[in-house]
Amino acid sequence: MSAVPLPDSSAVADFLGVSRDSVRALPESLTRTGRASFIVLDCGGRSFLLQSGGDPEIGESAWADPAAHRYLYPFSASDYTYLSAFVERVDPSFLPRPQRERAAIAAGNRHPEVSLPAAFDAFHKILRRTGKNLASTVQLSATREMTTGKELAARDGSSPTAPGHTRVSIRHLYHAGLWAAIRAGYREGYNAEADHFIVSGSDDAAIAKSVEWVKEAIREAADYTKFTTDTSRVFDLRADSRHAQPWSEAETGELFEQRLTPEERGWALAAFSRAFECETRRYRFSEPEIKRLAVKFGPSLKLNEELYDAIRRAKKGAEFDFEPSLDEAETLTTPQELIFYMHWLRERGRPAQLVPPNLGFKKRQAYPQSRDALADYAGHKMWPELPARVDGEFKGDPLAELQARVAELAEVARFFDGTLSIHSGSGKQAEVLRAIGWATRGRVNYKISGELQLQLFDVLSEQPDGSPERKLFEGMTAACEKFAQGGAFGAESSLAAEYHASHGAYLGDPKRGRVDGNLFLVFWLGNMVGSRDEDGRFFKEPLDSLPEAMVKETRRRNSEYICWLAQNLLEGAQGG
Repeated sequence: MSAVPLPDSSAVADFLGVSRDSVRALPESLTRTGRASFIVLDCGGRSFLLQSGGDPEIGESAWADPAAHRYLYPFSASDYTYLSAFVERVDPSFLPRPQRERAAIAAGNRHPEVSLPAAFDAFHKILRRTGKNLASTVQLSATREMTTGKELAARDGSSPTAPGHTRVSIRHLYHAGLWAAIRAGYREGYNAEADHFIVSGSDDAAIAKSVEWVKEAIREAADYTKFTTDTSRVFDLRADSRHAQPWSEAETGELFEQRLTPEERGWALAAFSRAFECETRRYRFSEPEIKRLAVKFGPSLKLNEELYDAIRRAKKGAEFDFEPSLDEAETLTTPQELIFYMHWLRERGRPAQLVPPNLGFKKRQAYPQSRDALADYAGHKMWPELPARVDGEFKGDPLAELQARVAELAEVARFFDGTLSIHSGSGKQAEVLRAIGWATRGRVNYKISGELQLQLFDVLSEQPDGSPERKLFEGMTAACEKFAQGGAFGAESSLAAEYHASHGAYLGDPKRGRVDGNLFLVFWLGNMVGSRDEDGRFFKEPLDSLPEAMVKETRRRNSEYICWLAQNLLEGAQGG
């Protein structure tokens, strides 16, 4: 996106108190209607919208030349009223849309004003090169990285793991998406996702409280077009035979009687008694299997029904994508589990358009490509079947096993007219991306988030010693390690000193999945954005006012990364 001088800018420049040459227009943003034309202007770190012709259309102007029918409006990512008025009254093609069966790269934006312009730049390039619109770029966890405006205002920065650690509200990310789409002239359609509405709690009262909080966040996210729910924390893991102490068949039968009503029990046994013909594979469930899966997933599924209904009420009849998540479960997702989850929801009137299994991906980390690496990677997880399957069926090749497993899960998703959604996609190697592209036949939703932020931190870390930006990076790493000393990150807190001793503050080579870097900081450094520095300021404040050259370099890296992801996913889908 390149800004150009604005012709006849003297009156606007005089109003803003700047030179004419400093008023730059974004030609991609130009919008013409039968009444007027509109274009975005940048000047001294501020954004405006200039209307030429007609009467004021999106609210009270900051400056006007009535004789020439010219009006200037504030138009930053925080000017919610003007942004909403523009897309509602002038050009609705900038509004987000449901994704449905379209493939996409869902680019999470923890620093929206930095990374959203880069994402739209990348999606424009991908569209021109391939003819495919992969844009699903307005995305963050609604109850983890983001939170409601009310909760954000009360957040004091003392807990780095509290919801809203990006200091981005649900409402702000949505409007930042409008802002970036308009600036980029992106009318081809994109998805706005409120990701991971997380329900948790150690007892029924805590779970009920969590559900009410999630419903409040859903209401604030009513303008979004995709909703990812996460009720995996209420899975009964002892109903899974992979658990170290699984329930017996008799115990499972008793819990089936306790947790489901007579009507639900009868329905479940009938609904899953049929065969499921998923392209190349056929699945059937025995009665004990149905009961075991109902015990493991039943409470979670009923919570998803409740949340789906809350989303439907918030959307007031508008279409939306529903994505119930299994990706943060303790166990790898089997095809049978995916069938159970998707069939239950579809048959009970809450169909999922996308579904994310647990593939064994770790956030912002590479996937192991050797048998030895897999042993270390999976050793502490509840994935006992993975090394055995790699050895027994795939001659010790983890990527071959991953590709086959993803292909089987993708067949199940397509059986339900759904799209397999890949979470924790940041940091994965080209070989992994191509395997996923092949296994899904290109019908995939690939989610990233942390890597775009890490690239911003890379830029900060590369600045000269003693520079304000290098000091900012060092202050964030010091704060992160100080929080770890107090146990703020749970069991992982102990890793801070270990990685500091061996890797310093190096975040690793992004081309290698950052496996050579300080993995404690790779995972937790981003949580410092919503915490305070030694002077009491939120770290977000200086991050929001970085020099233009650093923002430009970060955007270049972000855009190239998204294009690289698309290239490998699409090459894999084409058999490359």
